Amino acid sequence: MPLPRSARALALAAACLTGGCGLPQVGVPVPAPETAPQLRVALAADPNNADLSWRLASSLRAGRETAEARGVVDAALARSPDHAPNVHLLGVMLEEEGDYAAALASYERFLTLDGVEPLVDDVRDRVTVLRRRMLEESVQAALDGEDELTGDRVSGSVAIFPFVYTGSASGNQPLGRALTHMVVTDMAATERLSVLERLEAQLIADEITLSAQGLIDPETAVRAGRLLRAERVVQGQVGGDAASIDIEALISQFGSDDLPRVEEADQLDRFFEVEGRLVIGLFGAMGIELTAAERERVGRNRTANLQALLAFGLGLEAQDAGRFSEAREQFETAITLDPQFTDAEVALREATALEEAEDDDPDEFAGLGGELIRPDPWEAWLDRRGTYLPIEGIIPDVGGRDPYTEVVDDERISPTTGTVIIVIPRPGGGQ
Repeated sequence: MPLPRSARALALAAACLTGGCGLPQVGVPVPAPETAPQLRVALAADPNNADLSWRLASSLRAGRETAEARGVVDAALARSPDHAPNVHLLGVMLEEEGDYAAALASYERFLTLDGVEPLVDDVRDRVTVLRRRMLEESVQAALDGEDELTGDRVSGSVAIFPFVYTGSASGNQPLGRALTHMVVTDMAATERLSVLERLEAQLIADEITLSAQGLIDPETAVRAGRLLRAERVVQGQVGGDAASIDIEALISQFGSDDLPRVEEADQLDRFFEVEGRLVIGLFGAMGIELTAAERERVGRNRTANLQALLAFGLGLEAQDAGRFSEAREQFETAITLDPQFTDAEVALREATALEEAEDDDPDEFAGLGGELIRPDPWEAWLDRRGTYLPIEGIIPDVGGRDPYTEVVDDERISPTTGTVIIVIPRPGGGQ
């Protein structure tokens, strides 16, 4: 698992103390907002320098001059569309503007570029966070605009709503959430169905209290399907006791009064076989006959350890509720019980990313693109500019100046070259 950014910084410092800083320096810090005037002049003299564009845009963003910063990045990417630091910074600014879909596209493009390996884990974690945020906002938008929704549905789409545990063994309650995940995964075994993300259906269920009802309710299913524009909705409940399991699922389909039910029951220690039979039954009730290859994908990457599955279910419940630290601990338990539990490994990475995002510094993430830039020797003065601030304080501002009024006895800065022009009068008033 990748080190947090703060830990990476400590590791770099340790490397310097042990002589590691003798290696060629890579990476530049975000320039201070005060450097923007010099960076503007430098970029005007070298407009095709994409690294310099990143410096200026980052300086402007740090100074909250976001409109100009965005313009600098857009211009730079028009010239150099594969410049990774600017692609990354564009994603940051799009996210700050609230355009999450465009930000996600920019981050995903970043991950396809060459030379971005040092930042891949950080950006992938951000993608995880952004996708969850987009799902939450999509669900909220659907609920807010429910009265204006049309009856249109996405052809071939199916939403698997939470299976609710109604059995007598309280310790088996997490099986409901775990079973929902398994069914979502297995229903995606064929490309003839478009299966909605489990979290999206869970968020809707939570909002309309479906998951608290413990019932199979056709009217609720119709409303839920309308909110998600799903052609079909699967609802279910899990019963049984400490030794047995029985599962019932109902399929609601838009435009049809037919409500097929699929039921399976067996001993608890045969739970995984029961789930497999349930999924095959759901496909059959939908009129889908799986190919041999599709059948083989049902149940793939699955644990056979019931205790690991229960821990996994507890992790999903915690993560859905935003308790990411608790979720991470449960997924770690599931992996300890079954080191080959692939789904738990994936969930652990997601929970860890979401947990770390709670304490993430947006400015630190925005500045990560500088790690991909190798400083040019002539630009070193930009990084040391703070040393010269007291001197610059005595140099007059160039803004609004008329050089013809300063022919004698004054100093000024050329607005075209950025250099200080010192006027030395000759004796007698000449120059």
